[in-house]
Amino acid sequence: MSESILDMEDGLRYSYERKMETLQVLAESSFFTWAIILALSTFWHQSIETVVPRPYLDEFFHIQQAELYLQGRFSEWHPKITTPPGLYLVSLVYLGCLSLVGFLDQVKVADLRRTNAWAAASFPFICRSVLRGVVTEYDGLQLLDRTLPYLWSLAEINHAVLNICLFPPLFFFFGLYYTDVWSALSVLITIRYHQNMATKYLVLAGIVSLFFRQTNIFWGAIYLGGLEVARRLRRGRPGVEYVPSATWRAVVFGSWQNLCIYDPLVAQASFEDYVKTALSVVTASVGAFRILLPYLKPYIILLGAFGYFVLWNGGVVLGDKENHVPSLHLAQMLYIWPYVMFFSFPLLYPYFLNAVIPQKYIPSSFRIGSTRHQIPRLIVAIPIIAIMLAVVHFNTIVHPFTLADNRHYTFYVFRILLGHPANKYLAVPIYFLSAWAAITAFGGLPNVQTPPKKLPGDPDARKPESPVRISTRSRLPPASKISADDRGHHVSTMLAWLLASTLSLVTAPLVEPRYFIVPWLVWRLHVASPWPTGGEAYKKRKKKIRTFRAWYKAVLYAQHDHRLWLETVWFLAVNWGVCYVFLNWGFEWQQEKGKVQRFMW
Repeated sequence: MSESILDMEDGLRYSYERKMETLQVLAESSFFTWAIILALSTFWHQSIETVVPRPYLDEFFHIQQAELYLQGRFSEWHPKITTPPGLYLVSLVYLGCLSLVGFLDQVKVADLRRTNAWAAASFPFICRSVLRGVVTEYDGLQLLDRTLPYLWSLAEINHAVLNICLFPPLFFFFGLYYTDVWSALSVLITIRYHQNMATKYLVLAGIVSLFFRQTNIFWGAIYLGGLEVARRLRRGRPGVEYVPSATWRAVVFGSWQNLCIYDPLVAQASFEDYVKTALSVVTASVGAFRILLPYLKPYIILLGAFGYFVLWNGGVVLGDKENHVPSLHLAQMLYIWPYVMFFSFPLLYPYFLNAVIPQKYIPSSFRIGSTRHQIPRLIVAIPIIAIMLAVVHFNTIVHPFTLADNRHYTFYVFRILLGHPANKYLAVPIYFLSAWAAITAFGGLPNVQTPPKKLPGDPDARKPESPVRISTRSRLPPASKISADDRGHHVSTMLAWLLASTLSLVTAPLVEPRYFIVPWLVWRLHVASPWPTGGEAYKKRKKKIRTFRAWYKAVLYAQHDHRLWLETVWFLAVNWGVCYVFLNWGFEWQQEKGKVQRFMW
C-alpha cells in the first residue's frame, strides 16, 4: 500500500515537472509570442471592421491614394498626403498577389487595413532579432555572436518582445490604414542589418524605410552612422584603451593621438562624460576621417538618396506643404520625456524608488542597488532646468491643428498646458525628472553587488596621468567572463539616440504621439536588462522548480523581471481603454450632423 502511494506521488511529481517544462518551452518559444500578438491584432482588426467599416480620419486620404495605385494611376497624388507611397506599394503587391490567385474580386477597406495586419504579424520576429542584437552589445560581446548572454533568459526576451508589440500607439494602428506600422518595421529591419554588418542589405532596407516616412533618414543614416563611428573608434589603435575617467585635456589629446574615443558606460557616466564623449568622437573622427570613410559609405549613400529626393520634390513633404512647413520646434525634445515616462513607468519606477528610499527598507525582490550616484548635481541640474524653461518660454509652438481637433488626446494635453500661463512652466520639473529616469534606464540596472565606479566629478576620484593604457586583451571575452562593471550601453549610443530623436522631432511643428513611436521603440529595445544583475542571483534563477508556490514566485519575480508583468498589465489596460473609447464613445460635431467622430491617438 505504501509503495503504491509512493509510486502515485512520484507520478504526480513527474507529471507536474513535465507541465512546468512545457510551460517553460512555451515561454521560450517565439511562436507563442507571435500567436498572442496575431490573436490580439486580429481581434482589434475585426472589432474595427464591425464598428467602423468606413475609412476614418486620415484613412480617407490614404485609401483614396491606394485605390489610385491599384488602378495603375501612379502619376496622380492626393494633395493632403505628406508621406511617401511605401504603404500603397505594399498594398499593391499584397492585393495584387491575392487577385492573381483568385482570392480577391473587389478591394474593400478591410483588405487595405489588413496590410498593417501583415506588418503586425512580422513585428514579433523582427523585434526579437533586434533585441538579441542589442542584448549582445549590452554584454560586450561580438555583434555576430549567436549565443545568448548567460544573464538573459529566452522567456524574458520573448516577454519584452510581447510588450514592445503591445505598445499602445503602435498597437492601435495595427487595425487602421496608416503608415506608422510599416515605417517602424522598416526602421527595425534596417537596424538589424546594421547589427549583422550586412552593408548591401542595410542600404536597401534604409532606402525602403524612406518610402514610408521621410524622418526615417535620421535613424537609417544618422543614428546607425553614429553607432558605426563609435564602434570603429572605440577600438582605437591596437592594444590601447581608455582609462575609466580622464581630464578634458586628456580626452582631447588622447582622441587625436590614438584615435580612441572616451566612451564610458551610461550607468557609470556623469553629465560631463556626455560632453567629453561628444568632444572625443568629433576629435577622433576628424583624425580618422580617411579610415572611417569606407565604413560610412552605406550611410552616405542613404543621405545622398534623401538629398536627391528633397531636390527633386522641392522640399521634404510631398503634399499639404502649407500646413507642414519645417520649423525649429525644440519643445518636442521636452515632450518626449513625459511620453516615455507615461508609457514606461513600470520599467522606470525602480530608479526613483532606489534613489529616494534607503536600500535596507526596500524588499530584496525590488532592490536594484542605489541610483543616488546618478542623480544630477545642482551645478548640472540648475543650468539644464534653466534651458528647459527658456525653450518653454521662447519655443512653445502650438500648431492650429492641435487645438482645432478634439478627436486627438494631444488636444486635451495642450488644453491643460495652456489653461493657465504658469502651467507650461510647472511642467518643467516633470520633463527634467522624466529625462533623468529615461536616460538612467538606458544604461541598464545597476549591479547590486558591485559599488559604482568613481565619477570624474567626485572629489576623491583619481585623475589618470595618461588618457590611455595598454590592454592585453586580444579579443572580447565570453559573456560568462565579462565583469558586471563592463556590461551596459555606452554613452555614444545614448548620444546617437538623442541626436536622431532630436532631428526627427524638432522639425515637426505638429505634436502627435505617432511621431514618437520610433524613438520610443529604439529606447525600449535598449532599456531591456537582466533582473537581477548579480552572478549569485543568476545561480538562484536556475534552481529547480518543484512546487507550485516556487513556480508562482519564479514566474512573477524570483526568476523573471517583475517589471515586464507590470508593463504588460499597463499596456493591456491602456490599449483596452483607448480601443474601447474609440469604438464606443463616438460623438458628433455640430457642423457635421450625422457623422460620428471618435477619439484616437
